[in-house]
Amino acid sequence: METLSYELLQEIVSASSLGVLVADASGPSVEIVYANAAYSAASGYSADELIGTDWLAYAAASDDSEEIVELRRRIVTDESFAASLPLLDRDGEIWLARFDLRPLSAADDDRRMLLIQLDKAEGRSGEAAGPEFLKRALGFARRKIASLDRVDQVTGLMSRSQFETFLRRDLAIARREGNELGVLVFDVAELDIYRTTFGHNAADSCLRMIGAQISGTFRRSGDLCARLDESTICVVVRDQTAEQSSRLGALIEKKVRNLGLHNPRGNLSRYIVVRSSFVTADPASEDVDQLLSRALDARNENPPEPLFADSAS
Repeated sequence: METLSYELLQEIVSASSLGVLVADASGPSVEIVYANAAYSAASGYSADELIGTDWLAYAAASDDSEEIVELRRRIVTDESFAASLPLLDRDGEIWLARFDLRPLSAADDDRRMLLIQLDKAEGRSGEAAGPEFLKRALGFARRKIASLDRVDQVTGLMSRSQFETFLRRDLAIARREGNELGVLVFDVAELDIYRTTFGHNAADSCLRMIGAQISGTFRRSGDLCARLDESTICVVVRDQTAEQSSRLGALIEKKVRNLGLHNPRGNLSRYIVVRSSFVTADPASEDVDQLLSRALDARNENPPEPLFADSAS
């Protein structure tokens, strides 16, 4: 029997009225690697936003719920599974998805690939679900939405609003007790060029890896590490001199260079680099806005020089 071409199969799946996802479940997450137009329409997220994220992160159900526990068990045992799951859409509303999960036997290498077909179950807010199911889903959704403002969804670091809340507290403590306090800023150079070259998902992945290097260096429970804007990550440094903080900044700059994130069109380097700057807080005379403004302005005081000597041509 003649087999269909890959291009034709992709066209058929893309045109399907059912939401279709393909996910890699070989790790702890269920990472989306493909989403068709029907799923994007149901969830409100574009395919570019979905790819590379954990499908279960959108579930309005806790990790220990019956639905998630059973789903994970079926993934491990490579069993097909049909059930319903409440999911959060882009607007924070719940939609009840009926899904059919099937392992894909033709997966490359050692990845466990899943075909997930979803259909919206009779409207939003789980109208087809029982009251207890819906009550649990709504409760979890409220908690999940409440946490979104506290965490940057790309890097997993603290969000700017949450960071400013804690920094305001730390400034007050430093003002009262006379403690040393400073802000170390890491600016990812030419991230816009990297994003244009490789796309938004690659740029987000790049930021996650850099954020992990920075947060891994500042492991104390009291350290504040946050993403401030598109290309800037910021850390509050306590009880350290400017020289000590600058050394930490240089260490992280080296760690990021060693990641080898190729940026072939970069003007400064053929690899992604960060540049660090440090300012000491003046708790007696400045507030959070003034301190952060001064910290961000410090990025521009010493424009970076081309670094082609340490990069591949």
